Amino acid sequence: MIRWKLNVQGVEIEVPQPKLSVRDAIKLAGFNPETPWIIILKVAGEPKREVDLTFVLDLRHKGIEKLRLTPRQINNGDVSAGRRRDFALLSQDEDHLDRLGLRWDTFIEAGRRWLIIRGYHVPEGYSAEAIDVAIEVPASYPGAQLDMFYCHPALARRSSEEIPQAQHRETIAGLQFQRWSRHRNWDPAQDTLATHLALVEESLCREVGQ
Repeated sequence: MIRWKLNVQGVEIEVPQPKLSVRDAIKLAGFNPETPWIIILKVAGEPKREVDLTFVLDLRHKGIEKLRLTPRQINNGDVSAGRRRDFALLSQDEDHLDRLGLRWDTFIEAGRRWLIIRGYHVPEGYSAEAIDVAIEVPASYPGAQLDMFYCHPALARRSSEEIPQAQHRETIAGLQFQRWSRHRNWDPAQDTLATHLALVEESLCREVGQ
């Protein structure tokens, strides 16, 4: 008899039928489906996607690799150090942030999706050495572009010279972020979070002559 296999967070399960719900897959692997998981389906050759407990898996679909489970709230005993994941980033973007050793969260507020990078180091010449950087991530990204970036606390030059196009403030996750209106042409076939972070770095360096 044919048995269908699936890796669920490192646990391989076997089922007699090719279709099963994410909820049932998690149960069979020995995990509690009522835990507030971020559930990511990985399929070879496709962008990883977030799914919910009601999603029905068809194991006949070519390339299905595994379900990855991540607690929606992670902390190490200090609430302020918890990680929030309201939505999943593209795999290549998560990998890029992790390679850089950056700590980050994702928030959804009033229908807007935000990536917040914590403790981002800025060049010398500013009023702060490290900030949180927020980037709005449209639901249709990378077809829709990443545009501008936001800083908390607001940056100022030590020279007291005003930074152009950085006067607007945006409330994100209950905090006031300084909007840097920096734009460029976007090519969805080539541009990613990595290229947008290059714009962030170049913009910050330019304003202090680096």
